[in-house]
Amino acid sequence: MALRIYGLLVLLSGLFSSACSKPFPGGDEMILLGLLGKTRYLFVTSSTNTGDLGGVAGADLICQSAKTAEVPSLPGSSLEYVALIASSSRVPGGAGWPLFPGTNYYAMNPGETLIFHTDGSGLPVLPMSNATGIPGAGDYWTGISNTGLGYSAGTNCNNWGSSNVIDDANYGSPGSQTETAFDSGVGFGNTCDTPLRLLCVRN
Repeated sequence: MALRIYGLLVLLSGLFSSACSKPFPGGDEMILLGLLGKTRYLFVTSSTNTGDLGGVAGADLICQSAKTAEVPSLPGSSLEYVALIASSSRVPGGAGWPLFPGTNYYAMNPGETLIFHTDGSGLPVLPMSNATGIPGAGDYWTGISNTGLGYSAGTNCNNWGSSNVIDDANYGSPGSQTETAFDSGVGFGNTCDTPLRLLCVRN
């Protein structure tokens, strides 16, 4: 009996050590390569919302619903898409920022078009790669300030929880290669009672 238990322990030990000797056991190498090689896309929603988005999490849900309802043919699961907005928990180039460093971002309109690429901090390099900037039909909330001196968190409708006319937030406009794609008011926001779109990116 003791010999059988010893044999079983040796067998389990061999299986465990061989599994742990692989950096990605179970074929996870392919999963990792898939994640690293995933093409990143963006789109502007056709639906609009006031600045009361339900916070960053609510904005992400809006993007995920819009991906399903408005652009179902766009590659990736709806859960992969999040809002490109700034707040106290989503800082441009910092904590919670959804853009990856040194990465290309594309739109499908209808063909795959490179819109912009990011620098080492995950911030869009300007002027954008696409001569007409981000494709879309209207302005979108961003909360991003960029007066030509670089990106920072701007005003954001009290962290995307206000639709009050006395509050405001930075917004961006499609069709521009420059900072107005993210800060169309160049230092001035739109009042939070205004219905605007969202810029959504594949995370």
